Amino acid sequence: MRRLAVSLLLATFALSACQTEQRAQVLPAQPQGIEGRWASIGGPVAYTATFQNGRFTSVERATNGLLASGNYTDLGPGQVNLLYTSTTRNQQVSANCNQVDVNRLSCATSSGNRFDLARA
Repeated sequence: MRRLAVSLLLATFALSACQTEQRAQVLPAQPQGIEGRWASIGGPVAYTATFQNGRFTSVERATNGLLASGNYTDLGPGQVNLLYTSTTRNQQVSANCNQVDVNRLSCATSSGNRFDLARA
């Protein structure tokens, strides 16, 4: 009986030594704020917008042609104001954007036009 107990104990140690090592998964850091590239959602023209160090630009996806350029100002957590010039209309536009999700911006211009962006 004692021999059986010792055998079982040794078998338990042997099995525990054979278990595969589990490594902690390192998840990529969630993006913070609006810095980076964003893709338009819907609308007549597909474009990519870039927010970088207070500068804002948007380019048409099909041609890579500049659609707008300007600046953005942080208004508080998840809120920014855009002030940009549309190259197609040669008109200055102001828009307020709310980061409704870590990967989604919802914006409205001062004239009431709405547009949404998804993190690219």
